[in-house]
Amino acid sequence: MTNFGPQKITTVEKVKTVGQKEEVLFHVKVILAGDGAVGKSSLLRRYVFDDFTEQHKMTIGMDTHTTLTRVPGLGLVKIHTWDLAGQPQWSSVREIFYLGSHAMALVFDVNQPETVKHLPDWVHECRKQVPNIPVLVVASKIDLPSRVPVDKIARWAKNNGHGYIETSSKNNYNVELMFEKLGTLGVNFVLKSR
Repeated sequence: MTNFGPQKITTVEKVKTVGQKEEVLFHVKVILAGDGAVGKSSLLRRYVFDDFTEQHKMTIGMDTHTTLTRVPGLGLVKIHTWDLAGQPQWSSVREIFYLGSHAMALVFDVNQPETVKHLPDWVHECRKQVPNIPVLVVASKIDLPSRVPVDKIARWAKNNGHGYIETSSKNNYNVELMFEKLGTLGVNFVLKSR
Protein backbone atom coordinates (compact mmCIF):
# COMPACT_ATOMS: atom_id res chain seq x y z
CA MET A 1 0.00 0.00 0.00
CA THR A 2 1.20 3.51 -0.76
CA ASN A 3 2.31 5.61 2.19
CA PHE A 4 0.18 8.78 2.15
CA GLY A 5 1.99 10.53 4.96
CA PRO A 6 3.37 9.98 8.44
CA GLN A 7 1.68 7.08 10.12
CA LYS A 8 2.32 5.96 13.68
CA ILE A 9 1.49 2.54 14.97
CA THR A 10 1.64 2.47 18.73
CA THR A 11 0.71 -0.47 20.88
CA VAL A 12 -0.28 0.37 24.42
CA GLU A 13 -1.57 -2.23 26.83
CA LYS A 14 -4.11 -0.36 28.93
CA VAL A 15 -5.06 -3.44 30.96
CA LYS A 16 -2.84 -4.97 33.61
CA THR A 17 -3.58 -8.63 34.16
CA VAL A 18 -2.78 -10.48 37.35
CA GLY A 19 -1.90 -14.15 37.35
CA GLN A 20 -2.86 -16.08 34.25
CA LYS A 21 -2.77 -14.10 31.00
CA GLU A 22 -6.22 -13.47 29.52
CA GLU A 23 -6.88 -14.28 25.90
CA VAL A 24 -7.96 -11.51 23.51
CA LEU A 25 -11.01 -12.86 21.72
CA PHE A 26 -11.74 -9.92 19.43
CA HIS A 27 -9.77 -7.53 17.26
CA VAL A 28 -11.76 -4.55 15.98
CA LYS A 29 -10.87 -1.71 13.65
CA VAL A 30 -12.38 1.62 14.67
CA ILE A 31 -12.43 4.74 12.50
CA LEU A 32 -12.34 8.26 13.98
CA ALA A 33 -13.98 10.52 11.38
CA GLY A 34 -15.16 14.12 11.22
CA ASP A 35 -14.06 17.52 9.99
CA GLY A 36 -10.53 18.76 10.65
CA ALA A 37 -9.76 20.17 14.12
CA VAL A 38 -12.85 18.70 15.81
CA GLY A 39 -10.72 16.89 18.41
CA LYS A 40 -10.30 13.37 16.99
CA SER A 41 -6.55 13.25 17.60
CA SER A 42 -6.95 14.78 21.07
CA LEU A 43 -9.48 12.10 22.04
CA LEU A 44 -7.12 9.38 20.81
CA ARG A 45 -4.12 10.95 22.54
CA ARG A 46 -6.03 11.20 25.82
CA TYR A 47 -7.15 7.60 25.54
CA VAL A 48 -3.81 6.08 24.52
CA PHE A 49 -1.34 8.25 26.44
CA ASP A 50 -3.60 9.89 29.07
CA ASP A 51 -2.25 13.20 27.80
CA PHE A 52 -3.70 16.46 26.50
CA THR A 53 -2.19 19.42 24.67
CA GLU A 54 -3.83 22.68 23.58
CA GLN A 55 -1.70 22.75 20.41
CA HIS A 56 -3.41 21.46 17.28
CA LYS A 57 -1.39 19.46 14.79
CA MET A 58 -3.18 18.51 11.59
CA THR A 59 -3.31 14.77 10.89
CA ILE A 60 -1.66 13.98 7.58
CA GLY A 61 -3.56 11.13 5.89
CA MET A 62 -4.18 9.06 8.99
CA ASP A 63 -2.71 8.04 12.31
CA THR A 64 -3.21 4.66 13.95
CA HIS A 65 -2.86 3.20 17.44
CA THR A 66 -3.60 -0.19 18.92
CA THR A 67 -4.84 -0.62 22.48
CA LEU A 68 -5.85 -3.55 24.60
CA THR A 69 -9.05 -2.62 26.41
CA ARG A 70 -11.41 -4.38 28.77
CA VAL A 71 -14.95 -4.04 27.43
CA PRO A 72 -17.68 -4.83 29.98
CA GLY A 73 -19.28 -8.18 29.24
CA LEU A 74 -16.74 -9.01 26.52
CA GLY A 75 -13.38 -9.18 28.28
CA LEU A 76 -10.24 -8.02 26.50
CA VAL A 77 -10.66 -6.46 23.08
CA LYS A 78 -7.80 -5.25 20.91
CA ILE A 79 -8.93 -1.98 19.33
CA HIS A 80 -7.07 -0.77 16.25
CA THR A 81 -8.01 2.91 15.99
CA TRP A 82 -7.55 4.82 12.75
CA ASP A 83 -7.64 8.60 13.10
CA LEU A 84 -8.50 9.98 9.65
CA ALA A 85 -7.55 13.44 8.41
CA GLY A 86 -10.72 15.51 8.15
CA GLN A 87 -9.65 18.08 5.59
CA PRO A 88 -11.34 17.83 2.16
CA GLN A 89 -8.05 17.28 0.30
CA TRP A 90 -7.76 13.85 1.97
CA SER A 91 -11.20 12.55 0.86
CA SER A 92 -9.89 10.36 -1.98
CA VAL A 93 -7.24 8.86 0.29
CA ARG A 94 -9.67 8.14 3.15
CA GLU A 95 -11.76 5.68 1.14
CA ILE A 96 -9.16 2.90 1.37
CA PHE A 97 -8.77 3.40 5.12
CA TYR A 98 -12.46 2.61 5.73
CA LEU A 99 -12.10 -0.92 4.38
CA GLY A 100 -12.28 -3.58 7.08
CA SER A 101 -13.65 -1.23 9.73
CA HIS A 102 -16.03 -2.46 12.43
CA ALA A 103 -17.17 0.80 14.07
CA MET A 104 -17.07 4.53 13.40
CA ALA A 105 -16.74 7.44 15.81
CA LEU A 106 -18.30 10.45 14.09
CA VAL A 107 -16.80 13.45 15.91
CA PHE A 108 -18.01 17.05 15.89
CA ASP A 109 -16.94 20.13 17.88
CA VAL A 110 -19.70 21.66 20.06
CA ASN A 111 -18.05 25.06 19.64
CA GLN A 112 -17.97 24.93 15.80
CA PRO A 113 -21.48 24.71 14.25
CA GLU A 114 -20.11 24.11 10.75
CA THR A 115 -18.71 20.73 11.89
CA VAL A 116 -22.28 19.44 12.34
CA LYS A 117 -23.31 20.13 8.73
CA HIS A 118 -21.06 17.40 7.36
CA LEU A 119 -22.06 14.57 9.74
CA PRO A 120 -24.37 12.84 7.20
CA ASP A 121 -21.66 13.18 4.53
CA TRP A 122 -19.15 11.36 6.74
CA VAL A 123 -21.56 8.47 7.34
CA HIS A 124 -22.27 8.26 3.60
CA GLU A 125 -18.55 8.33 2.74
CA CYS A 126 -17.77 5.49 5.14
CA ARG A 127 -20.80 3.36 4.29
CA LYS A 128 -19.86 3.37 0.61
CA GLN A 129 -16.96 1.15 1.69
CA VAL A 130 -18.49 -0.56 4.77
CA PRO A 131 -22.30 -0.77 4.52
CA ASN A 132 -24.16 -0.79 7.85
CA ILE A 133 -21.09 0.07 9.92
CA PRO A 134 -22.26 1.08 13.42
CA VAL A 135 -21.78 4.77 14.23
CA LEU A 136 -21.18 6.51 17.55
CA VAL A 137 -21.75 10.27 17.26
CA VAL A 138 -19.26 12.03 19.54
CA ALA A 139 -19.77 15.58 20.82
CA SER A 140 -16.22 16.79 21.42
CA LYS A 141 -14.87 19.68 23.53
CA ILE A 142 -17.89 19.94 25.84
CA ASP A 143 -15.64 21.83 28.26
CA LEU A 144 -16.06 24.81 25.89
CA PRO A 145 -19.20 26.94 25.51
CA SER A 146 -21.59 25.08 23.22
CA ARG A 147 -22.65 26.82 20.04
CA VAL A 148 -24.34 23.67 18.72
CA PRO A 149 -27.78 22.33 19.77
CA VAL A 150 -26.40 19.06 21.18
CA ASP A 151 -29.89 17.84 22.11
CA LYS A 152 -30.88 18.14 18.44
CA ILE A 153 -27.75 16.22 17.35
CA ALA A 154 -28.46 13.53 19.96
CA ARG A 155 -31.98 13.16 18.50
CA TRP A 156 -30.58 13.01 14.96
CA ALA A 157 -28.19 10.27 16.08
CA LYS A 158 -30.97 8.27 17.75
CA ASN A 159 -33.34 8.69 14.78
CA ASN A 160 -30.62 7.33 12.46
CA GLY A 161 -29.78 4.36 14.70
CA HIS A 162 -26.46 5.82 15.89
CA GLY A 163 -25.14 5.97 19.44
CA TYR A 164 -24.32 9.33 21.04
CA ILE A 165 -21.84 10.47 23.70
CA GLU A 166 -20.46 13.81 24.95
CA THR A 167 -16.72 14.02 25.62
CA SER A 168 -13.89 16.30 26.66
CA SER A 169 -10.25 15.40 26.00
CA LYS A 170 -9.13 18.29 28.16
CA ASN A 171 -11.09 17.14 31.22
CA ASN A 172 -10.84 13.43 30.33
CA TYR A 173 -14.63 13.24 30.41
CA ASN A 174 -16.18 10.07 28.90
CA VAL A 175 -13.08 9.30 26.80
CA GLU A 176 -12.62 5.79 28.23
CA LEU A 177 -16.37 5.17 27.95
CA MET A 178 -16.33 6.31 24.32
CA PHE A 179 -13.73 3.67 23.41
CA GLU A 180 -15.54 0.99 25.42
CA LYS A 181 -18.69 1.78 23.42
CA LEU A 182 -16.73 1.65 20.15
CA GLY A 183 -15.25 -1.70 21.20
CA THR A 184 -18.72 -3.05 21.93
CA LEU A 185 -20.11 -1.76 18.62
CA GLY A 186 -17.16 -3.24 16.77
CA VAL A 187 -17.46 -6.67 18.40
CA ASN A 188 -21.20 -6.80 17.72
CA PHE A 189 -20.55 -5.87 14.09
CA VAL A 190 -17.92 -8.63 13.79
CA LEU A 191 -20.33 -11.19 15.29
CA LYS A 192 -23.15 -10.17 12.91
CA SER A 193 -20.77 -10.44 9.95
CA ARG A 194 -19.80 -14.06 10.71
